[in-house]
Amino acid sequence: MRADRSAAATPARHGVAVWRRYMELPRYLRAVSGRDQLAGALDELAAGLEFERLAVVSGATFTAPLARELSAALHRSAGEPLGIGTNAESEVARIAAAPAVREADAVVAVGGGKTIDVAKSACALAELPLIVVPTQLTADGIASPVSVIRDSDGRLRSGSGRLPIAVAVDLDVVAAAPVARTRAGVGDLLANACALHDWRLAAAAGDEELDDFAALLSQSAFDLVYAAPPVELTGGPPPEEFLHRLLRGLVLSGLAMEIAGSSRPCSGSEHLISHALDSLHPGTAQHGEQVAFGAVLATHLQGGDWRGLRDFLRAAGLQEAARGFGLPAGELVQVVRAAPSMRPARHTVLSEPRVTEAAVERAVAEVLA
Repeated sequence: MRADRSAAATPARHGVAVWRRYMELPRYLRAVSGRDQLAGALDELAAGLEFERLAVVSGATFTAPLARELSAALHRSAGEPLGIGTNAESEVARIAAAPAVREADAVVAVGGGKTIDVAKSACALAELPLIVVPTQLTADGIASPVSVIRDSDGRLRSGSGRLPIAVAVDLDVVAAAPVARTRAGVGDLLANACALHDWRLAAAAGDEELDDFAALLSQSAFDLVYAAPPVELTGGPPPEEFLHRLLRGLVLSGLAMEIAGSSRPCSGSEHLISHALDSLHPGTAQHGEQVAFGAVLATHLQGGDWRGLRDFLRAAGLQEAARGFGLPAGELVQVVRAAPSMRPARHTVLSEPRVTEAAVERAVAEVLA
């Protein structure tokens, strides 16, 4: 969906009329079971979108065989899939410049978060539409305009990427993914309520404008998981009904970010805590698990029902996140105090004067109890 981007002769903020917005929204979401159905769905989507030639990209490890199988089955495939090794800037440039991509009408990205992020950035660079085929439901990046890429200095940065025009999922594939990846997807959604509280704090402080519809989508995504009884994700394939809910929630979160024009609907103090963990204790856990812990701690500081959220984590198999990954209380206090510096311009509960050192120490002690 496109709206006129030109400025109008009306009162404007930041040089753009406040009633004019530009956004891209996906058209299709398909969830099927089985490789043949997945290939058929992709051919159907390509035909509906009038794509004659598809370039397939994938991760270089366990997703590569699936990508080769799909590429062989697709009537519009441009040939052998391109493997994505890392999420570095140089890999983005290589994929965008590849002959198969330059000659394609669209790109099909088969894989996990890094593969999808590189594909989103490469498609933005090459000005091509993107179809995403996630092999795990780990994060809301499967349908968001945000991509996390490692720059030339080795640092991760969040930037804009191409929002997928379609998402096609083989439920058999995501059900067979390591259960820890699915837990991370749950954790990513559980961050939304905390992020929305922070967004409202920022709006009240005059630092942000709240988008009601983006907030509605983010809250709805959170409710798809949290409003239902927790599913214990400790072993064995998750129930199909649960995977459908998780998929819809992650997609809704991505759309919320596109509507808002930023990650604010789904990223607040809990993400800053996760980033600080990455900085001070790299390799602690997966992103979704870290933001789930951050959400419990930040919800405590916000004055919300942190106990209910912690109980949900425990029941869903996120016990390590509920107990702070075994890190000592003193180190977790340092993590929380370092969190605001991860994005100094982002107003969250951690920016509030009432969140003193003593308040953080008390919250950490109670969460770990």
